Amino acid sequence: MLVDYMGGLSQRAYCRMTPTIWWAGRRYGPGHGDMVPFGHFEQALEVDGKNCATPTSWTQTLNTKTATVTCRNEYENALTVETVVFTHLAHDLIVVKKRLSAKNPNARSAKLTFKYQFTPPGKENRVPRRMVCASEWNKTTQSADFRYQLDGHRSCGGIISIFSDKPVTTTIDKQVVALSSDVALDAARPVEVTFYLLFADSLDGKDYLERATQLRARVRQKGFDGVLASHRQEWSKYWDESYVRIPDEQLERVYCTAQYHLRANATRWSFPVGIFPTHWAGKFFGWDEMFCYQALISSNHRDIARRCPEFRFAGLQKAIYRASHYGKPGTYGARFPWEALEDGTEGAPPGFWMEHVFHMSNIALSAWFQHLYTDDAAYLKNTGYPVIKECARFFLANMVYEAPDGGMFIGKCTDLERLGPARLNPFMTSCGAIYTLEAAAQAAALLKTYNAEAVAWKHAASKLRESLPHNGDRYAPYPGCKEESVASLGGLFPYPLFYETDARQRNAVYHFVANGRASGNMYPVGNSVCAWYAGWMAAALAALGDKTEPIKLLDEAAAGAGCFAEMFEINEAKVAMHPWFSTASGNVVYALNQMLVQSRGDQIRVAPAVPDAWKDFSFKLACHGNLAVEVVVKNGRLAKLMLLPNDANTTHRRTLVLPSSLVSKGSLNNPAIKGTTGKGSNSLINVEFKGPTNLIGDTK
Repeated sequence: MLVDYMGGLSQRAYCRMTPTIWWAGRRYGPGHGDMVPFGHFEQALEVDGKNCATPTSWTQTLNTKTATVTCRNEYENALTVETVVFTHLAHDLIVVKKRLSAKNPNARSAKLTFKYQFTPPGKENRVPRRMVCASEWNKTTQSADFRYQLDGHRSCGGIISIFSDKPVTTTIDKQVVALSSDVALDAARPVEVTFYLLFADSLDGKDYLERATQLRARVRQKGFDGVLASHRQEWSKYWDESYVRIPDEQLERVYCTAQYHLRANATRWSFPVGIFPTHWAGKFFGWDEMFCYQALISSNHRDIARRCPEFRFAGLQKAIYRASHYGKPGTYGARFPWEALEDGTEGAPPGFWMEHVFHMSNIALSAWFQHLYTDDAAYLKNTGYPVIKECARFFLANMVYEAPDGGMFIGKCTDLERLGPARLNPFMTSCGAIYTLEAAAQAAALLKTYNAEAVAWKHAASKLRESLPHNGDRYAPYPGCKEESVASLGGLFPYPLFYETDARQRNAVYHFVANGRASGNMYPVGNSVCAWYAGWMAAALAALGDKTEPIKLLDEAAAGAGCFAEMFEINEAKVAMHPWFSTASGNVVYALNQMLVQSRGDQIRVAPAVPDAWKDFSFKLACHGNLAVEVVVKNGRLAKLMLLPNDANTTHRRTLVLPSSLVSKGSLNNPAIKGTTGKGSNSLINVEFKGPTNLIGDTK
């Protein structure tokens, strides 16, 4: 939902978005699964019988650490109304607390009304968008209850319960309820009234009425302070998993808002572009969700991140059936939807975007990355590899063509949409296919199931590398392409195939950075580089070890952020599209993480793309192999270099690569260090360790 400056959801459009409560997974049917609206709430205020409609001044704050919105409104009669709003992270519960204080002793009484409108009368109650609702005041629970039946994509029954922690006068008119509280004002003592909106339905279990009763009772028992404390506790678990502190205040603010956004946007299925009807109705793009996934997993949010590959595994049988020969699985692999609904079915409208196949690579990458970061063999066997294997089968059977001379290439498909449909041998899609085939072969070897099929995957990947389109000294988006496209960065990001070792890929990156600004948006509009392209480019440049360009691009993305440092799909003076765009949040987070630490095989690269001007920074982020690393740099020198294995009983062996300029003489003296060498401007440190290990000073 979008909370306005008065702490409500007033019906005014913002970037074509009218504030409404939306609930992930609740969709109309049939068709493409439009989201079901769950109404809105507003306040009305009278002081001594006089209506207070518009404040003389106001402030609004988003606290990303506690996931609360606070609004402060000042009125002419010296009345202040402070509103705190949050959605509990562990419950389907919206909390709205109003705090009234009057400096004017002549202001003696106020009437505060909380109005909730379920759905617009007459608009949503007709087939095929039918939600039949009955409303009543429940004397036993002292709540206004809406009981509804939804004829949706998945039909369900549900209840919405509205109640307060203070005595109220209630008016119910069909789908509108008003809870009014008469308040005695005291110039020396503020008055607080809290309103709650509780949601439960049968999509989460047939016992929804019982769950609603239990939650309502728990809320009344704990009160506002107790409910807020449990909400903050849930959020603190997330924030404790990682952190980033840098000497770039604006970028750090954007980073923190993006981290907040990624968690708030994480449904129990996966990561949509946004839980709004304007954001493709909260559907799940196999393409976009991977960018959110990479940001989460590299930030050590493992349990949240794993929802992505687990969601794809849950939909695997539908994807296999989509590609199979009369229902016979195996040869042709799986084909996942372009826009998946919660049950794994296709939700996209027809269009040339349906000819994308690179989302199959992103799905495979997420499934493989989960193993790389967690080193979880059981996960790989039971969840990750089945997904990766069917994606590899899809590419080999459906998209890989063989030339008479034995060469192989990817057939016609839609690559990035700006390049148009039916592009033969497109670079980025080819990079994704290569990554998928190689990951499948590696996974098969790890699981000791390496067979003739795995040999074919590895062979095809090798041949596809040979056929990647180029213009002599640099890779091209497709053969003969005259356009500039961020797709030419695809061998570094999103698919880590080359790093700095391939001259054509390096040249393609710097060529696009120098010449591709006019192609810096997903659509042919605007004049700037959009935030998620900026993150994309910064991540690719970080993989090259560039210490100058990534920060420029991320600062440019930060300069285009909104009031609360939120990312848009595009945000320019004349073109503003899709605020709270999770794909951009994901790319910005991942790019900054990659500037700070990278994993390559058994290497951990510390500060590989940190600007030389940064003398004080710190972070705790994830690395491959079930590890996290915590680094503190003060005055340009390492003050802490802590290796944090998730399994303290396992012996780990790694090579740390870090700028020699960060290391003071004699500071690395932990017995875990088995050898140190120099390579260019870097120090290579071989370590063998168990449990948490600080390589700077003693182990304490």
